[in-house]
Amino acid sequence: MTTRNAGHAAVDDSEAIVRSDLRFPELCRIARLLLDVPAASLRLSGEAGSWTDLDPAADPDFRRAVTAQEGWPPSGSSLVWCGDTREDRAFAAWSATHGPGIRFLARIPFGPDDMGCLTVLGPSPRAETAEGVERLTALAALADQALRLSHAARRAVEREAAFRLLAEMSTDTIIRGNLEGVRLYVSPSIRNLLGYEPEELVGQKAIAIAHPDDAPAFKRFMEGVREARIDVAVIELRLQHKNGAWIWMEASLRLTHDPVTGVANGYVVSVRDVGKRKALEARLEHLASFDTLTGLPNRMQFGQSLIMAIERARLGRVSVALFYMDLDRFKAINDTLGHEAGDFVLQTCAARLRTVLRGADVVARLGGDEFTALLARDRSELSPIAERLVAAIGEPIAYKATTLSVGLSIGIACTPQDADRPDALLSAADQALYRAKAAGRNTFRFFGKAD
Repeated sequence: MTTRNAGHAAVDDSEAIVRSDLRFPELCRIARLLLDVPAASLRLSGEAGSWTDLDPAADPDFRRAVTAQEGWPPSGSSLVWCGDTREDRAFAAWSATHGPGIRFLARIPFGPDDMGCLTVLGPSPRAETAEGVERLTALAALADQALRLSHAARRAVEREAAFRLLAEMSTDTIIRGNLEGVRLYVSPSIRNLLGYEPEELVGQKAIAIAHPDDAPAFKRFMEGVREARIDVAVIELRLQHKNGAWIWMEASLRLTHDPVTGVANGYVVSVRDVGKRKALEARLEHLASFDTLTGLPNRMQFGQSLIMAIERARLGRVSVALFYMDLDRFKAINDTLGHEAGDFVLQTCAARLRTVLRGADVVARLGGDEFTALLARDRSELSPIAERLVAAIGEPIAYKATTLSVGLSIGIACTPQDADRPDALLSAADQALYRAKAAGRNTFRFFGKAD
């Protein structure tokens, strides 16, 4: 068994978690697929929650041991890779008592105060590999970031709730309208909200300044209000500020009734800006799928794309090519000029890859100086594309007062010819990349094709 320092910093109020914002079920599934194990589990301390992705075809004893989730040893504060729970002194007693069906276990803590733990499990012993450790560490880093952003989102939601209470106790940002959706009264706070004077909006319909993409749904909503099918509701839509900008709004609406007849006669709505919350939600979504440095899909997003591409290839009986790419001479730049120069090179190369490839092609950064691409192309097109990629990356890179130069080595594997499973296709492309490196770098090689 090996352990490594996880190195997570603490964050105040770490218990503030918005569970609906977390993508832990998907993270468990990607962990299971990327590490090629039948089960992956993610737990948060206390009552914050737990998620498990389990292969339905797994051994029954193993499934029972994972499903029971009883008596699991504490996660600790370090990465742990237990290749065989029966032979490891730290896990032998636990294995005999609670997990006889579990022979392999690797786990890593994440989040503030190590409040989360990501675990992958298998029914057979499994030796530690650098690739397995790297993938588990990358997934834990992603979970850590999502947890911290979720904390910020929770705080934003709590602040918004306090502001909502204040709005309900005052006339701030209050709108009164009739059943046709025509505004009869607009409170003065609209000046700060949308830049209009109240009288500019009185007598007008709200849909007049609704975003075109939101207008159809908003029209149906107002039809429900007019027909008294909607009594109380909360909606979100974009309204146009007087300066032309689009502002995300949350509108809390209540239908009003004639006090004598009880017949619906209009509505009262309080409107508030939820742009910050929307921005946080968008950032969480982006973080889960994209590399922050280059803007390319990250390893997790690429894993999902690879699974879908192989499935589409199988159903459509077409070929999909996987390009496994590695920058040549990048380490020398990073070591001599520093990470700032290295980051600039990675960003430049990412942009050049996107320029050469089509919009329908998937290009991703796996980490470090490793990139991948998925191309649904005829095999005859692959060599010319690889040549253009090598040439594009080989162009000099102007950086400050100097010129930098890197190369590109590419390994190419195709499905279904070379492999029909994600891990197998990646392995085939990696082998082809190794041959490209051995051939002198700055070139490409196909899997299984003689040099």
